[in-house]
Amino acid sequence: MKARAARGEGRAHARVALASLVAFAACATSPAPAPRASSDEEAAEAPRTAPANEAPRAAGEAPLRPAHAGASAYTVEPTAASRAAVVHDRLRDDIVKDAHAIAKRLKVAPPEPDARLDLAMNDLSRDLREDEIPALEVVDFLLTHYGIAEPSPHLLISHATAGADREIREQAGKEIADILKTGPVARIGVGVSRAGGLMSVVVGMQESHVALAPVPRHLAHGGGVTIEGKLVGRYASARVVITAPDGHVSEQEPPAPAGRVRGLLACRADGRYQVEVTAEDASGTAVLANFPVYCGAAPPAVAPRGAGTKPMDVTADAAEQAVLALVNRDRAAANAPPVVWDAHLADVARAHSRDMADHDFVGHVSPRTGTALDRVHKAGLEPALILENVGRAYSPEEAEAGFMSSPGHRANVVEPHARKMGVGIALGKPVTGTIPLYVTQVLTD
Repeated sequence: MKARAARGEGRAHARVALASLVAFAACATSPAPAPRASSDEEAAEAPRTAPANEAPRAAGEAPLRPAHAGASAYTVEPTAASRAAVVHDRLRDDIVKDAHAIAKRLKVAPPEPDARLDLAMNDLSRDLREDEIPALEVVDFLLTHYGIAEPSPHLLISHATAGADREIREQAGKEIADILKTGPVARIGVGVSRAGGLMSVVVGMQESHVALAPVPRHLAHGGGVTIEGKLVGRYASARVVITAPDGHVSEQEPPAPAGRVRGLLACRADGRYQVEVTAEDASGTAVLANFPVYCGAAPPAVAPRGAGTKPMDVTADAAEQAVLALVNRDRAAANAPPVVWDAHLADVARAHSRDMADHDFVGHVSPRTGTALDRVHKAGLEPALILENVGRAYSPEEAEAGFMSSPGHRANVVEPHARKMGVGIALGKPVTGTIPLYVTQVLTD
C-alpha cells in the first residue's frame, strides 16, 4: 500500500506503510472447551511450540471441489439461487436460532444467516478431516467462489459420532457467545455433513464493514469495472488497492469521499487481479474486502488443494526464521533484493506480537506502545522507511500466503527499497490443542 509520511518529534521524516491481516480459525472439536481470551499469566505459561508447519495430504489427493456452481458476482446479499441450494438441516436452524438468542442476551446485533456462507461451510464440513485445521487458501477460495468479498470468518469446528446434535449445539452456543463478545458479527453460516456414523459441523461467523455495489467475478478481455460502495460502522478513509497479474501493486488515488469506497479496475492484461479495500480505525489500517477478479479468463472451478492441513509443532524462533525465508523467496520472485535479519527490529516485532497475543487483538496501534513509528524510534532506530505487516495465523506458511494474497501486505513484503527485516512471533493461547501465531514483520531500509 502507499507509504504514508509520519513525523517524530525532532526526527527526520520516515516513510511508514502498515497492513494487518487476521486469519480467523478458532477451531473447536466437541466437546472441548471454548476458546477464551488470554490473560498475562496464561500467556506466560503457553508452550513454546506451535503448529507452524503444515504437513501435506497424501500425494495425488484431489483438491476440494465445491458442491455448487460459483457466483457470477460479489454481492452484499445472497442470491435466490444460493438460498435455494442450501439443504435444510434442523441443526443448522437451531444453531442460527441460538446465535440470535445469545446476541439478544448480550445486547448486540444478531448475525444474519447467509446462504453463501452456508454453502462454503458445507463444503468445508464435507472435506475437512478430524485431525486437520482449515487451509486458509481454501477458505478464501470458497468465500470468493460463492460471491463473498470480505476476508475469512471466525470458524468453529466440531466432529462427533452420529446423533450428537445436542452436544454440538451446546458447544457451538458457548463459542458463539465468546465471539459475539469480541465485536460485531454480521453473518453466520453453518455447514453440516452427515456421512456414515460420523458428523462434522463448521460454523462461520463473519464481520462485514463495507457494502460494495456488485462486482463481476469475471471480465472480458480489455474490460473494466468501478469498485464503489460505502463503509459500515467504525471505519473511515477507504482505499482500493489492486495487484495486477504481473504482481504490480497500485493504490487508487485520490481517496474517496468520507464514508465512501471508489476505485477502478481496468483489464490492461488478462489474468487474475486481486482487489482489496482497506480503511482506518483506532487500531490502524484494516482489510475490509479482498477478492480476485479474472480478466479474459474464467475463475477456477476447484480449490487449490484439499480443505485441511495437519499442524506440526515448531518453536517460535524456528517459525520466525521460516517467515524470513518465505519473505526472501517472495522478494526473489518479484525481482526485489533479499532482506537481512536485524536483531533490533526482531526485538521490536516480538514485543508487538506479544502485546497482541496478551491482549487478543491484531493491529498496528497499541494503547501501550503506540504506532510502528513509535516502537521503532523508542528502540533507538532512525530508518527512513518503516514497513509493518501484522496478522494471526496457524503457520508461517499460512501467514505469508495471507500477506501475499493481500495487495497492501504484498506491497510491503516486496518493497524494493527494504534492506533489513525483523520478525516477531508470539504464541497465543491454545484453542483445542492448536496454538495460533501472532506475527509481526518489520522491514526498513
